[in-house]
Amino acid sequence: MKLELSETIGRHVPLALVAALALQGASVVWWVSARDRDHFFLEQRVTSLESGLTREAGTQAQVTERLARIEERMNAQLAVLDRIEKQINAAHK
Repeated sequence: MKLELSETIGRHVPLALVAALALQGASVVWWVSARDRDHFFLEQRVTSLESGLTREAGTQAQVTERLARIEERMNAQLAVLDRIEKQINAAHK
C-alpha cells in the first residue's frame, strides 16, 4: 500500500510542477506585455509633451516680440505726450 501511495504522489508532483512553471511563464508574458504597453504609452506622452513645448516656445517668442513692439509704441506715444504738454505749458505762460 505504501508503494502505491508514493507512486501516486510521484505522478502528481511533476504535473504540479509543470502547472506552476506554465503559470509562471504566462505571468512573465503578461508582465512583459504590460511593461511594453506602459513604455509605449510613456514614449508617446513624452513625444507629445516635447512637441507641445516646442510650439509653446514659438508662441512665447511671438508674444515677446509683439510685447517689445507695443512697448516701443507706448514709449513713442509718451514722448509725443511730453512734447504736447511742454507746448501747452509754454503757451499758457
